[in-house]
Amino acid sequence: MKKMLVLLAAVIVSASAASAQTTPTSRMGAGRMQDAARTPEQRAEMQTKRLTQQLGLSADQSAKVQTIALAENQELQALRGKYASAANRKGAGQELKAVQEKYDAQLKSVFTAEQYAKYTQMREDRQEKRKEGRIKQKS
Repeated sequence: MKKMLVLLAAVIVSASAASAQTTPTSRMGAGRMQDAARTPEQRAEMQTKRLTQQLGLSADQSAKVQTIALAENQELQALRGKYASAANRKGAGQELKAVQEKYDAQLKSVFTAEQYAKYTQMREDRQEKRKEGRIKQKS
């Protein structure tokens, strides 16, 4: 009987040790892979839902944001294709920035001043988190 209890305890300990060694998947990496597989329409819908929820957009504002986000995501998709190779990526920064500025200007015309201020703050926070993530990955 004692041998059975010792054997059972050994099995439980080894099973728990084995399960503790599994590495959790990085949310950031998994999210990027999922995002790359999404169509511009899916991305625009997700952006619209997120902004509607976080900024409390009206139905009219939400519809306008959907249209703007779809156009932006289609432009970004074209740029991703254009700058797919590593050799071409140096020129992408300026074009991406231009698309983002155009998108922001269009959103500013749809949002109230309060909503736009909150949107700007959210975007800055997201950029800061990305920078922190890159620093952690390099370490």
